[in-house]
Amino acid sequence: MIKAVFFDIDGTLVSFKTHVVPKSTLHAIELLKKKGIKVFIATGRHRRSINNLGDLVAMCLPERTM
Repeated sequence: MIKAVFFDIDGTLVSFKTHVVPKSTLHAIELLKKKGIKVFIATGRHRRSINNLGDLVAMCLPERTM
């Protein structure tokens, strides 16, 4: 049983060409969350330098840190 997934940002969640998160990715992450799977962003970047994820950051934050 999968309990959590971790995603890198550049080239995984965010396209190198468009620099945005595709709607299909957002939809897939919503489906994971509905199944009770925890979703995490794994990056070496500081949180303040993550400026191209839009609502995805909020989607991946634990409830207590929002």
